[in-house]
Amino acid sequence: MNVRLSKLVTFPLLAVALSAQTTPDIKIEPVPSPDVLRSEAFEAAQYAQISGAAAALDKTTARFAAGGGPLAVLEQERDKKLAEIEAVDRQFSALIERGAQVPEQERRALTERRAALRAEVDVIEAKIAKDFPQYFDLTRPKALDIAAVQKLLNPDEAMVVILVSDDASYTWAVTREGSTWSRSEAMKQDALAAKVNTLRASMEVDGARGSGRQPPPAAGGAAAVAPQGKAFDRKLAHEIYKELIAPVEGVLKGKQVLLTNVSGPLTSLPLALLVTAPPQGSDTDPAAVATSPWLIDKYALAELPSVSALRSLRCLLIEKPADAHPGCVDRAGSPAYAQVRSGGITLAAYGAPTLAGAYTPETGRSVTPGLAGQMYKGKLADPEKLRALAYLPQAKAELESLQKSFGTQSTVVIGDAATEAAVKSSKAVAGARFVVFSTHGLLATEVGDNAEPGLVFTPPQKATELDDGLLTMSEVTELKIPADVVVLSACNTAAGDGKDAGGLSGLARAFFQAGARSLLVSHWAVSDAATSLLMQQTFGNIQKGDVAGRARALQAAMKTVRSEGTGQFVSPKYWAAFTLVGDPGK
Repeated sequence: MNVRLSKLVTFPLLAVALSAQTTPDIKIEPVPSPDVLRSEAFEAAQYAQISGAAAALDKTTARFAAGGGPLAVLEQERDKKLAEIEAVDRQFSALIERGAQVPEQERRALTERRAALRAEVDVIEAKIAKDFPQYFDLTRPKALDIAAVQKLLNPDEAMVVILVSDDASYTWAVTREGSTWSRSEAMKQDALAAKVNTLRASMEVDGARGSGRQPPPAAGGAAAVAPQGKAFDRKLAHEIYKELIAPVEGVLKGKQVLLTNVSGPLTSLPLALLVTAPPQGSDTDPAAVATSPWLIDKYALAELPSVSALRSLRCLLIEKPADAHPGCVDRAGSPAYAQVRSGGITLAAYGAPTLAGAYTPETGRSVTPGLAGQMYKGKLADPEKLRALAYLPQAKAELESLQKSFGTQSTVVIGDAATEAAVKSSKAVAGARFVVFSTHGLLATEVGDNAEPGLVFTPPQKATELDDGLLTMSEVTELKIPADVVVLSACNTAAGDGKDAGGLSGLARAFFQAGARSLLVSHWAVSDAATSLLMQQTFGNIQKGDVAGRARALQAAMKTVRSEGTGQFVSPKYWAAFTLVGDPGK
């Protein structure tokens, strides 16, 4: 076993004997091969991330269990059995306190009772998995090994998974032909967080929603530097690339599309803006910035909320089993996932809700200071606290610009009419090819430990189950949104503080469950002018079919934005805010 591999084996799942000193009295298990270790570590990394999203997924399970229909009945039966198991466990605890005074017959009876209940739960779980495979996959995600991922990849695709931990960052690269991994101590959690924060500090732009400032003039391309003089540090962006991506690029040779899954600080930084070669010239020179070799120029990129989402999107969340990817083992289709190809309208957009708060440039956050973690009043969101969030003055302009572009093929709802109830009852959302939500996105870490991630709409005077002003993850799963692309064009939709506890992962999975094939999510308060151009170009590329696939459509649109005019949008703060999440294909 080589030194690099032995260093990477830090997960409990992978504990092995590394000592070369043995004696005849001790039996040493053979050290697994590098391929086996690589695959086991790959699975362990996924379980670390799945556990982080567990709370949000539990909310979805609870909502379905509280409803009606066959699925709700099964979930209720399961919950009842689990409650009985907990009761048996409490009895066991009481027996332990009694010690030797407990009759063996009583111990045996409890053991048998617990085993019988567990068997009943397993039967219920198996029935849910069989009768409701899409829902089961959403609420009980499981890790995929490397071999399973390889079967699900297309010939021009590769998957890159990056797990950030306290001691180092670990990168896996997987293609149909092979796989590799690497470890970077230089990019451990704290060090990487500091670098990401430095890069994000240069991302505030004029013309961003909530800022109230107009974008700078195009003349001379002076907008390559932030208004405060904070230029994007290309050298730092190259350092991250060199440590995390470059060591595995031998496996990526010849691939055109990267499916990525990242954790920790990287959830708040789009990989598109990493620089793939030592930068030339000054970071304050627009001409030098314009010639930078960005990662998005090398690969079309699509983020996955989890590795297992690849299986969900290609095997389960489809209209017919025959539509499944050739590498699928289990296949399940439903008419609910029939994609919108023709007829109806092209664009449905809701946003620019009526809110009363002021933008806070000191933090650049979507949550007014003092409200984070206090958005709920009982089981519902508190309308008054939602109403105190910052008003988004540029969101209205963005949506009106999209409406002008799509004309009669669009439905755009803004201001007082942009309510949670309106979204839930919208026929346009259920029939549009492109769906845009231009509003605040709150992650689980922002709305409280016992709440869900969600999207903010114009709050009602009184909160109800139908409308409390916050469209949550579990509520999204009950909608029908069979769109090619759902855009979450909001402040910091993609991640909050770099510790995404199921936020983007939960929201993305919910929209996939509702029928969407992909999402476009923003990482920072975005420029209205640049965003409108990016959306129009991306949607246009997909509609015309001259760019194969959603990931390539976004890749081409980013290049168009960078070259617009005389270079006012060359900085990644303008063109790199959005990440495609989901299936990169057509």
